[in-house]
Amino acid sequence: MLTLARLNRITRRAFLIGAGAAAAATGAALGERVLHNAPAGTGCGIGSWPGLDWHLFSETSPWVAPLDKTNVDPRSDVYISSLVSDGPPAPAGPRELFGWGFPLYFGRATDSLYRIVLRETSITYGQHIDGLRIHAPCGMQPSTLSDGVIYVIDQVDGYTYRLRETVIDETAMTITAWHGFRLQTYGSGFNTVEEPPTGMLPIRPEELAAGYVNHTVGLHAKCLSGHSVAPYDGSGTKGKQCVSTDATTRLSMGNVVFLDLTHAQIDALAIPTWQKAICKGLADHGALVGFNGSPSWTLTFEAPQDRTAYARPNPYTALGLPSTLDYANALDGIGGWGAHLKVLAPFPRPR
Repeated sequence: MLTLARLNRITRRAFLIGAGAAAAATGAALGERVLHNAPAGTGCGIGSWPGLDWHLFSETSPWVAPLDKTNVDPRSDVYISSLVSDGPPAPAGPRELFGWGFPLYFGRATDSLYRIVLRETSITYGQHIDGLRIHAPCGMQPSTLSDGVIYVIDQVDGYTYRLRETVIDETAMTITAWHGFRLQTYGSGFNTVEEPPTGMLPIRPEELAAGYVNHTVGLHAKCLSGHSVAPYDGSGTKGKQCVSTDATTRLSMGNVVFLDLTHAQIDALAIPTWQKAICKGLADHGALVGFNGSPSWTLTFEAPQDRTAYARPNPYTALGLPSTLDYANALDGIGGWGAHLKVLAPFPRPR
């Protein structure tokens, strides 16, 4: 059994050494060496995995800093009522984790260079990455269902790339995607005004096993309002409505949903540690509405193939987590999800 104590870890703080461009470069180089301390001459594969306090964003990013839970949207109850009317959160089993999860791949200086080829270049927020070469490990596998997503954290150039409907050609050394974009790693979690909601990292299995998710995650909904709100009010990604009344009753792209509970209240619940991890993360950091089309609402999780593709154990199984992450009934003892979810009022982008 793989335990948290046996995991090779690196803290996020190893990447944040000093200040200024030179110090940032030093921190990135140190982080890259420690995180992927691969044998000399090895250009593919993965090494040690990030520690429990790691995430993609800076300490001051809204996707890391604790929420101001006093700033509730005046229509919060309406939005949550429509969200939970579609049912409880959908469970994430093997199909969902491998199929809709986000695999994370950490590129190091010794890894191969892949050229990004975008099939759709009219989407302005992603045009600048078409043709770029990025460091990534050989053998990457996208999520297995239609979105075909990969996240590549290139530890050399300092950017994280999210690519969708991806095909990887190991002979041509290309990553072909319908579209994609990049964010500065350890930045604010924003790039251009046209981008879809991107300030999210999937829930990682180590976080579930340890009992805490330390960042904002993504939320999938069935239907959305058909418009976006701050901090993504300039985004071209609006989401789809089911009916015309969704414009005033449904969540919008860019909304942040949170759980209005304290850690003490969550700890008092007779639920497993991994469910408490989700609840505490939603209480402190919330979930960013960035997807629609699900039968019910659900959250984003890391896809296991970022480990299994390299002959590593399925991290969920190895950490003793259930094969299907069903958290629908986690709050039944205190009135259910609808009684405690709220929507944060829209807020401007940090400057």
